[in-house]
Amino acid sequence: MVNTEQNSDEVITSCPITHNVANPLIITPNKSIITRATYHQISTHIICAFNTTLHLVKATTEETIYENIENFFRMKNRTILKSSITKKLCEIFQADYSEIVTKIMIETETNNKTSEEESRFLFFIRQTLLDFVAMFKYLSPKVLARDMSERSYIIECLSPILRAFRNAFQDVKYEWIERQVKSIKDASDMFTTVMRSRKTDLLVLRLTDATEILYIEVSGPPYKPDKKHTVGDAKKLLMMAICNLCRTLSNNFDCPIDDAKKVRSYSIQAIGDRLTLFAISLIDRKKYLAIELSSCIIPFSFEAIACYSKIFNFFAVIRNELLEQEKLQKKIRSFIPSTDDDNESLREWIHFPDADLTPITEDDIDVLILYE
Repeated sequence: MVNTEQNSDEVITSCPITHNVANPLIITPNKSIITRATYHQISTHIICAFNTTLHLVKATTEETIYENIENFFRMKNRTILKSSITKKLCEIFQADYSEIVTKIMIETETNNKTSEEESRFLFFIRQTLLDFVAMFKYLSPKVLARDMSERSYIIECLSPILRAFRNAFQDVKYEWIERQVKSIKDASDMFTTVMRSRKTDLLVLRLTDATEILYIEVSGPPYKPDKKHTVGDAKKLLMMAICNLCRTLSNNFDCPIDDAKKVRSYSIQAIGDRLTLFAISLIDRKKYLAIELSSCIIPFSFEAIACYSKIFNFFAVIRNELLEQEKLQKKIRSFIPSTDDDNESLREWIHFPDADLTPITEDDIDVLILYE
């Protein structure tokens, strides 16, 4: 599935397809998750490193930290999919509608030489694309209406992709639509404070221990994202992710700081037709880094099927991240401190910035910055 070899020179680009894109609204710029007002409000304890906030990070962060973030962003849009899979996708996307189902089945076929991980990812690709193609069988023109509610968007457009991913990698469990976030209560107990409970649109848990690992918020319908809703969801996701990170770290307060800084909690925010994946981790004493890992566009027409190249890379990033976190957790759980260790206490590093994540007024919400 994922190319673990050095593949830094391979950049995701659209496959050369024969279709003409009929719906220009499919290609939209990166939508801002964090506005300028929000960034400055929370920057004391949280560095929000997104495409749209890099200039703010540069102005408010130490040079070495900014250079590391900038280097990461240079690599962010490069594919982690194996070249063999990207070639299969290009073959599929060149097919006409009348032959694409056959092409999907042929290109996602596996044999006894295919690794289990790659077989599972090809299964994910097959199920996702077959579902997408089926939506247009009796549509003319082959375009989905964007005028739908938030929940219809979740059910019609997002859930088929998420379901296919879960069916391929069954070490995760989903809880759908307005689910209570347990990590907020756990963090509230840790910091002996009272925090209002929150619900999330989709809660992803690790199946083995029911640990929350990913939160998904859909900030309104795909055709009309609302600024207040978008900023509110972004701050809610930051709060939930930090609570989950603190809860995870609290189980291993004796682990080395260097390992603790690698532990991550994940969130996805859907704004309009774009999904953005970001991770929260400790970067310094009582300071967190929220960094954008990947983004993709959800297509609303058959002609824009090539958007699935980035969608599959987006989910490959998620799969990679979750596997790396599993390895890290095993290492941390097995760590036994020595009497000779003079490690700094992790307890002194974690901090809950509740006051930084309180809602801001409509007047404080500045214009969304729309650029790549």
